[in-house]
Amino acid sequence: MTFPFLSALARRPLKGRRRLGTQRARMGSNESGATLVEFSLIALPFLTLLLATFEIGFIYWGNKELENATSNAVRLVRTGQVQADNMTAAELKSRACSHTAMLVNCTARLRLDVRSAADFGGITPPDPVDGSGELKSDADFSYSPGNAEDVVLVSAFFDWPALFFGGTILRAAMPARNEPF
Repeated sequence: MTFPFLSALARRPLKGRRRLGTQRARMGSNESGATLVEFSLIALPFLTLLLATFEIGFIYWGNKELENATSNAVRLVRTGQVQADNMTAAELKSRACSHTAMLVNCTARLRLDVRSAADFGGITPPDPVDGSGELKSDADFSYSPGNAEDVVLVSAFFDWPALFFGGTILRAAMPARNEPF
């Protein structure tokens, strides 16, 4: 079945109508810069999210290294090596920092606090920041590795530098009972 009027309409010239393609070209709807505009709207939030992800990853990595360094320091105190060798706080700090790679300038930024008592109830954890929120100096922390069978709390604080957004203080603490050395 054929419809003769359809073929007649198809052959009829357009009176007063413009084709869609010529109208679009006339109005100047060039889309060549649309991708650039869309990218500029998305780029800043995307890069901020990407940098924040890297920053969080670096902080977790640094915190894990600080925990490992604190664990090594506790082992030296618990086994009596610190007491037998008469290690100072600076020597214990340098021994703890020798096991780190991510903690840049570790010996200058790390603060160690070593407290001992006869039982766990006799130890109060240190407050690492001063009134202005800055990390205290080495002189403000105590260093008492204790004797045989004393309870010891080793706390480590690291002034993490600002990589992208802002610095923070990494913390790690481990309690232990000294061995009967």
